[in-house]
Formats: sequence, structure tokens, C-alpha cells
Amino acid sequence: MHLRRDYPYCLTCGTLRKGAEVASFAAPELRRGDQVFPLVKPVTTIGRTNDNDLVLDDPSVSRRHARIVRGPGGFAIEDLNSFNGTTVAGRTLHGDIATLPDETEIYIGDIGVRFAQPRSAAVGSKTMIKGTEHTMLAASQRVEEAATAGGPLSARPQRRSGWALKQVATTRDVEQWVLRNTRTDQYLQLDDRDVFLWNALDGVNTIRDLLFLYAEKYGELALPRIEKTLHTFAQLELVRGLHGQRDPEKPPLLKKIGRTLLKWLLRMELSVKGLDGLFTRMYRSFGWWFFTGTGVFLLWVLILAGLWGFFHALGHQRLFNTGGAGIWGVAAALGGYLFALAVHESAHALAVKSYGRKVTRGGFMLMMGMPFAFVDTSDMWFGTRWSRIVVALSGPLSTAAVAGSASLIAAYVPNPVVSGIAFQLAFGLYINTLYNFNPLMPLDGYQALADALHQPRLREEASAYFTKGVWADLKAGRRPGFKQWGLAAYGMAAVLGMGAFLTFALITWQNRLGDLAKEHLPPGTTIPVVILGVGIIMFPIWFRVYRAISQWVTRTILRRSGRQSKEGATA
Repeated sequence: MHLRRDYPYCLTCGTLRKGAEVASFAAPELRRGDQVFPLVKPVTTIGRTNDNDLVLDDPSVSRRHARIVRGPGGFAIEDLNSFNGTTVAGRTLHGDIATLPDETEIYIGDIGVRFAQPRSAAVGSKTMIKGTEHTMLAASQRVEEAATAGGPLSARPQRRSGWALKQVATTRDVEQWVLRNTRTDQYLQLDDRDVFLWNALDGVNTIRDLLFLYAEKYGELALPRIEKTLHTFAQLELVRGLHGQRDPEKPPLLKKIGRTLLKWLLRMELSVKGLDGLFTRMYRSFGWWFFTGTGVFLLWVLILAGLWGFFHALGHQRLFNTGGAGIWGVAAALGGYLFALAVHESAHALAVKSYGRKVTRGGFMLMMGMPFAFVDTSDMWFGTRWSRIVVALSGPLSTAAVAGSASLIAAYVPNPVVSGIAFQLAFGLYINTLYNFNPLMPLDGYQALADALHQPRLREEASAYFTKGVWADLKAGRRPGFKQWGLAAYGMAAVLGMGAFLTFALITWQNRLGDLAKEHLPPGTTIPVVILGVGIIMFPIWFRVYRAISQWVTRTILRRSGRQSKEGATA
């Protein structure tokens, strides 16, 4: 035991000192930056609502999240079955209890606090070395100057302010972390080695120091990995002081316009920020009900009943027949489809809120030439694997529920116009549901599958193994295992599916633009307009193909020139 006469318990394990009474000592404190909360009550409750003793108004904190109890044996913290858990000294609690030694680091959701004895002369004068640096939620107002480096290994990289780091739950024996830039709401998934490097970026260690610290910890001199990790941190504006890193200068106006145009063409996106407050109010007013046992049960009842109704409606309904409604029937079906689209994205957002996380933005985007609505659920990287699966599946399941409602109307409403429009809507929504469940495209079904298989880069790894790895194994006489054959099969399906999807997108846009051009433009301009329109819409695809080919040509030329230089030197 590590004892001090001015503390009532062991500083390391929290065991009460013999003969000491907790109540006779000054109350310990919870510290968060400059804020101090003394634990003077026998039971201190912590949560998001105002009826708690300590109120933490953050989406990651549950209404009644945890409580700190002062007992005869010292202080302990109990998680009250919160959504995001309570992390105590690296251990995440869900309904469990942990004792609190001095200077214990605690995460209430994403909010970092420290449990410590008061540092007054009457109680003790121990200096607190480590501050609340594991979660810095506010960006510094001071302008940070980039350090001047004397060379690649003499630079002293340092963490910038405004970040949050949290270990996420996993069922495997692999530590996973998520690093968030709280100024830009960008996220980065880390492993234990990345976190080791991140914690060493104190502005004192040079890159040479990092190299030897890493070698001492992991037994290898991994300079390429260290440089790559630091470069990734720099891209997310999380570090400063790298060699050659300078504060960005304002480019000329034309260059700035060109960069903006290229960025917009590569990712055609129209998004709105600040939606978290709206979805928070929606969830607190009525959205929470859909995530109760009753709400989930009724959802499945509606989905299954809708499938029964759809197959029953197939006997007397016809596709593209709205019962004589004409153009108004098409408009009504389109309006219903847009409503279902809003329900789909709102379901994703409400699922995020059910786990106490943030919805940073939402809007519309073109992906591989096709339009999609989206809400940004990146904050779920701070959640568990199961919570990410629930968020991914909530969208297509809500679409299936809307389709089920339309199917029941199509099957049992006698009015031919109403039932005909409902059938067209149900058919389109079921196609949309199957499309979103398709695990070959980077949509909801793929996200759920990747999390279920613990493979966050499933598409990339499978495609790379199919195009290169499996052939290299076969050529070298290595027999691929079951997992490798599975990756190869998925990679082949993903590559073929991507080609089919791009072909479908190209034909779709060609037909749509061709019809519009024939109807509204002079004769002879149809082909140029279609080529220009498809070229702009499909720009992200052909530009990446062009860049990949140009890089391959450049590498080939450099390789050949290097080989010729060696041959000339030998001669």
C-alpha cells in the first residue's frame, strides 16, 4: 500500500487506511480543466438532466449516467447502465462499480474528469503533474505557431488543442480507439501503437526520440509507420511542428476558386450543419418511443404484415398503373418516396441520438454518379460495435416499414387510384430497401456487415486481395485458407457489382439527359450536351481513374530511368 497520513486511503488501489475515517478528511474533488466539484455528499449523482448533483450537458452523457458513493471503505463510482458507459482508469463500466484511488481518470461518456484529493496545505501539497489532457473539448483561442525544424528527425511534433480520444468497445483482443478533432468534427480510428505515438507528441520528443521510444516499446524501428501516422495527424490538423509544416497561406483568388471547384467536383455534396439540436428535440419528444421494446416489436409486425400485403396486392395491381391518376399519381408517388427518404435518414439520426451521440450534419450528395441523401453518423465511432450496426440498419428497416404501410393500402383499400399509387410507392421502396441492404455497395448493409465481421475496411481489403493477393498466393504455391477464399469471393463480387452499378448509372444519366436535350435543345446538340453532362456527373470516377493511370505511368518511367542509370554506371 502507498500511504500518506494526510490521505484516508491508499493512493494506488483506493483501500482505506487502517483507523482512518473518510468523513474526517477534506472532501475529494472531481476536476475538469479549471472547474472543481467537491464530493461532499454521501452519494453524488452525475447525468445530463438538472435533477443530478453534477450536470454534464453533453449528448454522450445519459440522463442519469453514474453516481459516486462515499462508503466506510472509501469512494467508489457506479455506472447506472448508461448508453456509453463510464470509463475508470481505462476500464469501461456498464452497470458495474469501481473503487476510486487518488487521481483516477474518469470518462463520463466523452467527458473526462479526474478524481483527486484537494491540494491545500492542510491536506497535502502533492503536485498534480497530468492535467485533463485526454479530452480537451474546447479549442484554444491562442494562435499556434508552427515549430521550425532543423531536419526530418529533429522536429518536435506537438498535439494541438481541441481533441477527444476514447477507447471503443470490441469483442476481440484488439484495442481500438477513436480520435476526434473537436474543432472540425473529423474522426480517426487508431490502434494501440497509434495511441502510443499520439501520447508521446508533447513538443519535447523529437521524431528521433519517437523512433527509439517505439523501438523500446514494440521491438522495431518503424520510421515509415511513424512518419505516416504523423502525416495523418497533420492532415486532420491535430499536430504542429512537423518538418516543412507551415501555416497555410491564402492562395490567389483564381487558385482558390480552382481548388474549390475541384473539391466540389470530386465530392458533389450539399450539406447542412447544426442538425444535432433538431434531432435531439425530436428524440426527446417522440423519437425515443421507436427504440423501446414495444416500438421495435410493432416495427417488425408492420414489416412482416406489409410483405404479406404486397404479395396479396400482386394479384390485382400492375406496375406503372396508378388507376387512372395520370401525372398526379406520379407526383403523389414521388412525394411519398421523398417522405420515405426523410424517414430513412431521420431513423439513422434518431438511432444515433438513442446512444447519446451527435449528428453533425446532413444533406444530399452524388456517389458514383447517383444521388443519395445522408446524415453524418461519424460520431458513432465512439460507440460500440453493436450500436453502429443498429444505426446502420435502422434506415432500411424504417423504409421497409413505410413500404409495408403502402403495401397494406394497396392490398385492402378499394379505391383504385389510392391503392394503385400505394402499390407503385411500395414497389419502389422495397427496391430501395434491397438496394440499401446490398452488402456489395458502401451503403447501410455493407456498414452493418463490416462491423459484424470486425472488418472496417472490408471492401478495400477484399478488393485488394482479389486483384493482387490471391494471384500472388497461387503463383507462390501458397494455398489460401477459408478466410482468404471468402475475401477473394467478396472482392470479386464487389468489383463486378461496382462495374454493373457504374454501367447502370451511366445508362441512367445518358437516357435522362438525352431525353431532356431532345425536348428542350436545338437539333444536333444532344450528343455534346449528354457527353458534357455525364462527364461532370461522373467526374469523381474518371478523374480517379485518370490519376491512377498517370501515377502508374510516372512510376514506370522513373523505374526504367533508374534502371538505365544503373546500367550506364556499370558500363
